[in-house]
Amino acid sequence: MKDFVEKLQEALRNRHFILIAGNCRVYYEGRAASHLGYGERVVLIKQDGSILVHRPYGHEPVNWNPPGSRIEARRDEEDRIILTSLKSGEKLVVVFNDVKHFAVLNMLDDAEFEMYASEADMKQAVLLEPRLIEDGFTPVEDERKAFGSGRIDILGRDKNGNLVIVELKRNEASVEDVQQVLGYLSSLTRELGRRPRAIIVAPSISRRAAMLANSNNIEFKCLTPRLCMDVLKRRKGLDRFLE
Repeated sequence: MKDFVEKLQEALRNRHFILIAGNCRVYYEGRAASHLGYGERVVLIKQDGSILVHRPYGHEPVNWNPPGSRIEARRDEEDRIILTSLKSGEKLVVVFNDVKHFAVLNMLDDAEFEMYASEADMKQAVLLEPRLIEDGFTPVEDERKAFGSGRIDILGRDKNGNLVIVELKRNEASVEDVQQVLGYLSSLTRELGRRPRAIIVAPSISRRAAMLANSNNIEFKCLTPRLCMDVLKRRKGLDRFLE
């Protein structure tokens, strides 16, 4: 185990891509606090200093710290491996009592990332297939002006007749995006005398943004530009067939 810790410390110093699979428990302290008991998981430490903890199911990490984190590794008196990640007041601690697999890679990836659809394309896809938001959703108006707060991407109603604000983002939803939706909510609540539902639609949402959204009863819906582009391509093919 001692040799393993030394190799891990060297890989961290050299900013390599690190994969550790084993039995671990996870602690997080920051804007919230959480604890996850022992279980078999995979920890990824990327070359930009980000760290992600994945369970054997689900596509999203159960916990993480963002790029630029300061990550350290040590062995305690019980021969456990302690990974500590610190970033802007957020602390993530992973404790391994058993390591099943360990890999260190020096990876190169400088390809340009190409998005599949713009926000305008995403809106068009939702207007064509409203169930992308949820079953029973019906668009009522797009680019609806909210006094003093800009324009709402899509205003609609859910299956129960409730008014719904939908704000689309092609990238990860940020705190600023949540604040934008709060402006829309304030404007429409004053105008209509009641508070609508609000949904931020994006491929993902940052931890801080998710916490702000949850505290203000703003919902999040995961929708990727690629899926929206698939909808538009399918619709275009159907239109050609009908013609």
